[in-house]
Amino acid sequence: MIYEIENRNNIISAATPFTGLSPVPHLHTHLEMIYLSEGASMATLDYKDFLLEEGDLFLAFPNQIHFYHDMLPSRGTLIIFANDFCKELKELFQTRIPISPVIKSELLPADIQTKLNLILEQACSKEPFAHLAAQGYLLALLCELLRRMSLIPSPHSYDSIKNILNFCSERYTEPLSLDILSRELHLNKYYISHLFKERMKISFTDFINEMRVEYACSLLKQNSNITDAAFTSGFCSVRTFNRAFSKVMKTTPREYIRESHK
Repeated sequence: MIYEIENRNNIISAATPFTGLSPVPHLHTHLEMIYLSEGASMATLDYKDFLLEEGDLFLAFPNQIHFYHDMLPSRGTLIIFANDFCKELKELFQTRIPISPVIKSELLPADIQTKLNLILEQACSKEPFAHLAAQGYLLALLCELLRRMSLIPSPHSYDSIKNILNFCSERYTEPLSLDILSRELHLNKYYISHLFKERMKISFTDFINEMRVEYACSLLKQNSNITDAAFTSGFCSVRTFNRAFSKVMKTTPREYIRESHK
């Protein structure tokens, strides 16, 4: 399972209607708000499943791994925003998480779609002060939503996971081991191994191999030969590469090349 580690800089970095939700596990330091106007989806947050039905709202806090599996074709509104756009709420977002990220339709404000449309309109506008208006509308809505959510202290592992994943995403084509992660991030290697197994449901070795195989696939599609793709993506031998590739892709590199060039 491949993870996307997103780096975002704007206060409101996405505000848009959507069709279909992403099945790719991802995390970021921003909050992600989904309002489902049509369809149904199974939202997975930190490997717990939550049913998201028409009219429901989903809110992921910073550094929570999340992804979606649409059960029915989904449409709605997506807003991704920084955890520090309101200084009064920054500490809350850094130290708390919701027991459930889903607010059911009957608990939402009756005019939720109107409120979201105001945010979208101002976030996309080029008019003076429109971005401030968008933030104001978002803050007002967020205060309403937080009243309807039960929050608990967030695990100390959240910052560690974020740092580990960022490091791996930047260095996975280089020699990488639990000992290197431990030395560079000043974390116990057994603790790192535990985080992978408990939080991400995958071993460190399998995680790195999946990232390397994904990169190798892009190289093979660009007509790289198997040996070059293996070493460029970080594997120490072609034999190790072939074994990892077959495990991740359920096919061999040669068969993958053949299918990709049909």
